Amino acid sequence: MSKYRTYQRQAPPPQRDPHPIWRGIGCFIALVVPVLSFGISSILIQAAPSMGIQLPVELLGRPLMPEYMFAVPGLVGFFKWLESIDNLYALLLGTFIVAVLLSAVLALIYAFVYRIVGPPRYTELDAPIDNVKVRRYKR
Repeated sequence: MSKYRTYQRQAPPPQRDPHPIWRGIGCFIALVVPVLSFGISSILIQAAPSMGIQLPVELLGRPLMPEYMFAVPGLVGFFKWLESIDNLYALLLGTFIVAVLLSAVLALIYAFVYRIVGPPRYTELDAPIDNVKVRRYKR
């Protein structure tokens, strides 16, 4: 090595994109969580009276759409279908709550699995961890 040239450690090549299976799992989760949460919330809303849970009256019943919503001819069938669903507001609120809970549980599971099989915390370019034992100061 010459006098005026410094040694630099080569950085490792950057990693490629994530494995395609992770994209598939993410797409699967994005499709399954809303459907599963809607199903769970509909079951819970139907079972709530038998379990002694009273839901607010404002959330129960069928929704009423304003008349101007039926002015668009292509959406009339959709709005009539929405008006035919019992307890729509309770279903939507329950779906949102269950989706948040399911997403939180799946995020915790993902974090746990990633911690086990993921890349190491430190690379070869990081400084080594100091093994210093700190003692309490005594006079």
